[in-house]
Amino acid sequence: MLSLWLAGVALAAPPPLPPYDDVLARTAWRRINHLLELGCTWNPQLQGITCVDGAAAGVVAEVDAFSDTVSADGPLEYLAGLAEKYQGHDGAAEGRYRRALELDPTLVEAWYDLGEILLASGRFDGARQAFTEVSDRATAPATRWMGPWRLAEIAAHQHDARAFEEHLTEALRRGFSFRTIAGLPNWKAFAADPAIGPTLDGLLVVYGDPAVRDSLKAP
Repeated sequence: MLSLWLAGVALAAPPPLPPYDDVLARTAWRRINHLLELGCTWNPQLQGITCVDGAAAGVVAEVDAFSDTVSADGPLEYLAGLAEKYQGHDGAAEGRYRRALELDPTLVEAWYDLGEILLASGRFDGARQAFTEVSDRATAPATRWMGPWRLAEIAAHQHDARAFEEHLTEALRRGFSFRTIAGLPNWKAFAADPAIGPTLDGLLVVYGDPAVRDSLKAP
């Protein structure tokens, strides 16, 4: 019969430790992410990320070295994708995001950034799939609206007023603010689109503010 002491030890046993490769990957992620943050920062003049010479390429090399010597890892592949994107290598970034999602389909950030590349290149079916994943998977209040917002943009590009209204209303329900799109060129084009403009204007009247509405009508 198992003693009470041994039974208590068994009941209090800690959960199993994560695989060693996973521990190494999370340690590597913190280090490489720190390198990326140090080397690549927001440039307010260019309204984009700029990197010091060699910083982004160094991040890609670090990820590849870990993959070659330890194991491939989804979050690390995503960091390599960001580094490629910051260098203007959209094709390489797309490949890294797709590889990251093969390794870990739960990476909302990889789905989102993949969707942005596909949307920018007019591949709307792929972008819709990516942003649907974002819409379904994002749980944080600060990001839950981003999937439906991007789905609304896809619908606008395809002149689908019904889907546009459905997705944008859902984004609003999740915390989207029209201030996000004030004065943006693509949203000015949506406002001028005979198929989308009336729906957008109606939503702005109900949920927006006059300044945002005016910003989309300004030349």
